[in-house]
Amino acid sequence: MALLETGRKVILINDAVLGLPRETLALDQDARVFVAGRSLVQMTLAELAVPDAQMILTDFRQSASLSALNSTLQAAGGLDRLVLAANGDESETVFSLMCAVLTFRPALRRRRGRIDLILEDGRAVGSLVEFLQRIGGTLDLDGISTELRISDVRAVPAVA
Repeated sequence: MALLETGRKVILINDAVLGLPRETLALDQDARVFVAGRSLVQMTLAELAVPDAQMILTDFRQSASLSALNSTLQAAGGLDRLVLAANGDESETVFSLMCAVLTFRPALRRRRGRIDLILEDGRAVGSLVEFLQRIGGTLDLDGISTELRISDVRAVPAVA
């Protein structure tokens, strides 16, 4: 509960975010950052990329794992910002982002938070867009802003 007393912002990012250019992320200097993911290698690298962050092994595909992470965030007083990245061609991963948005919505609502979703373009992006259109009204009512950024990944021909 000490977090409530300090007034520091709480940010959750998934380990896929760590592969993005640093300027894409733009974390608040004073924020308390949680990095969640299931890859031990990625989580180890996360400690180097975001030294003051708290690493939490989490499988976004498992509801029990998301629930445990949500409990940690609720105990921290809520969540100000949720930043998730994924490859838009990986349907299971994109679906797990949708589940994460629903799971963390109560924590975001406590602080009128923000969701940033950053995806490489792919076949599953349309499903995420439709999902956001369906829940967008309730997110707005909860005071949660949402931004979806889709990067166009194009194949670059090899130079001979």
